[in-house]
Amino acid sequence: MNYVVAYSPDSGGQAALAAARLFSSPDVMLTVCTIIPEMGSSPHTAVGGAEYAESLWRSAARGLGEAKAFLGDDVNAVYMTRTARSPAEGIIALVAEIDAGMVVLGASRDASHRFSAGSVTDDVLRGTQVPTVLAPVGYQPEHRVRLQQITYGYDEPRPSNAVAAAAAQLALRHELTQPVPVGALHRDRLGTIHWGAGDVLLIGSADLGTIRPARQNNMAATVGDTPVPTVVVPSRRASMEQRVSAYHCPTCEVEGRDLDPDPVCWSCGGPTVVTSRPLLNTPGPSPDKSAVTPRNEHW
Repeated sequence: MNYVVAYSPDSGGQAALAAARLFSSPDVMLTVCTIIPEMGSSPHTAVGGAEYAESLWRSAARGLGEAKAFLGDDVNAVYMTRTARSPAEGIIALVAEIDAGMVVLGASRDASHRFSAGSVTDDVLRGTQVPTVLAPVGYQPEHRVRLQQITYGYDEPRPSNAVAAAAAQLALRHELTQPVPVGALHRDRLGTIHWGAGDVLLIGSADLGTIRPARQNNMAATVGDTPVPTVVVPSRRASMEQRVSAYHCPTCEVEGRDLDPDPVCWSCGGPTVVTSRPLLNTPGPSPDKSAVTPRNEHW
């Protein structure tokens, strides 16, 4: 089983490593990845060119060296640098590519609570179909600590099937006792819970709603105040989910999207290079195959 760890050389990245180490086991491989901008996707590349790109790769290599030293040799891990138009797109593409079972993220740099989300977190939560671990600011248990207890919270009369199944599966995978359900978990109850060093909170994305401060609900506020990692389980309806192939045609120098996993160019009908397979979470119509996304722009 592979878990993707999104790493950046800051406090959020270090917390993500610490949370990922919590889930380390002989049967789990941690794929620690740093995402850097594609050439052409940053305004600096037009000026700095190859020199700027080389500096990005050198910086990423130094950061991954620090990550390897932090995790140590007793953790099964591989380290890599990927390019993408955005960090979230790179993370989601890697999760799909290696069929990862989970993704681990740290808090944003300007976090005001134990966990504050940035745009990368929001995009990954919306775009991935696997559980996402959110590591709180400053999270760093002792090196030898591993996952010990899963508590799953919910606001409804009972947890969704997706949440209950994910909790049971995670417990089975890490040889734990049955998870502990806690209903109507919110800030007022946090003080009554004794969180151990190897504990995690598990909730459904439907309960989470949004973790943007302007629209926080009780469960979202809980994530911001929880001292242990929070595992967010996707709980969207399958009928609203479609995997889209984003591609580039090297012959026509155009980009497009298609629901076909092996798309052909909308312009020339020739072979394409798939750059990512993001999740389209919408009940609306399928994407227009003739839609062209100019290079260096996000869609």
